[in-house]
Amino acid sequence: MLTKFLIGITLTIFSIGTYFIWFDKRNIFNHISIGFCFVAYVIPAFVINYTEYFKPDVISLYVWISIIGCLFYMVGMFLGYKWKALIFVDTILQFRFLNLLSNNSKAIEKIGRLSSLIYIVGVVGVIVSFMLMGFVPLFASDPYMARFFKGQYQQPYERVAFLYRTSRQLVELLMPLKVLELFIKFNFKSIFLILMGIVAIAVSLNRGPILYGTLIGVSIFVALKKRNAPFWIFILVIFSSYIIGSSMFYIIGLLFPDSIFGLGVGQYNIFEAIASGAPDIKDQINFLSAFLYSGSHYTYGLTIFGGLIPFNFPWNPAVYTLTILNDTNDISEIVSGGLRLPVSIWGYVSFGWIGVAILPFFSGFLTGYIVKKVKKIINGLSENTNGYILFFFLYFMYTNIGAVFMSFFTLSIYSLPAFAIYYLYVKKVKLALN
Repeated sequence: MLTKFLIGITLTIFSIGTYFIWFDKRNIFNHISIGFCFVAYVIPAFVINYTEYFKPDVISLYVWISIIGCLFYMVGMFLGYKWKALIFVDTILQFRFLNLLSNNSKAIEKIGRLSSLIYIVGVVGVIVSFMLMGFVPLFASDPYMARFFKGQYQQPYERVAFLYRTSRQLVELLMPLKVLELFIKFNFKSIFLILMGIVAIAVSLNRGPILYGTLIGVSIFVALKKRNAPFWIFILVIFSSYIIGSSMFYIIGLLFPDSIFGLGVGQYNIFEAIASGAPDIKDQINFLSAFLYSGSHYTYGLTIFGGLIPFNFPWNPAVYTLTILNDTNDISEIVSGGLRLPVSIWGYVSFGWIGVAILPFFSGFLTGYIVKKVKKIINGLSENTNGYILFFFLYFMYTNIGAVFMSFFTLSIYSLPAFAIYYLYVKKVKLALN
């Protein structure tokens, strides 16, 4: 039981540990992850007996990596929260500029107009990409392979990979603002743009960004409300969304016992269904086991920068995890986008036990520092149009630009569009401030 608790609590802290330094309804960066932690870490940790699948020494190693990494992460986070200044981080994230926006309506309006233009460009870019590829994943002969652009779909995708990835990111990054604008002022233009974005993402068979974008928009709206009732309703919706999503097939089986989904209902309960719908812990232990079996060859930090090189570069974190897990150098037919690994495991496979301490410490340190700066600005926002849009802007910065520092151990080339958008905002808005 202690092992189960330690697995669940350490992984949860890696995800929502900033509650220790900012326990407030305005900390939306954690609220969205509550439901995920519950279905991916807490329930599986207590429901699944991992000794049935893995050797005790592998599980023991996994637990110790998680404990030590979590402790160093917490120490780093508290230290970063107390740190006075990091000039390089402050310059890249433009905290001084963000502080100037709170009382400038002209600049806030500029952000809104520019966001709409970028969003429309993204939607058009996705449509053009599908036309150039010659297929749409939803309507492809093999939708599952088409979703991940594997097999016969890889070559057509590679021709437009930059356009497609960039365009889809523009839509996904800015959809929360479109949803938020509906709460600020209901209008058919916003509804039309949201629907266009939903369709563009849905036909690619990626439903996650649609739900996530909607939840972020709603979370910003309720976070600035003075009343607490909307916030608690929102938290209930978060839990419900993740629980239903993870146990969807089980629920369908209960409702339609004569269907194919009803065949396995009697074989497991609702908690086992939820656990099977989010196999993160099992994937992580499986990866660690495969890493040990392959000879424990450390990456020495190559996976930190490998994500900056496109396509199937061997040291790309997603490619590397699939290569180790499947014991193959050819992942072209593997239908997966890679594994979600905590910083502690990345530290271990990079530098061994010293990595288990160093990577989580610096990740926690940078997280604590950035949270402190963002918290100060957000706590000064008011419940009005300026407050809502600036809140989104801070969310955008935190989850895209700040994440490059907080998750420095898996840098990605797909962060470049967000950087381009952010500095376009900064450049255009600064002109409005002058």
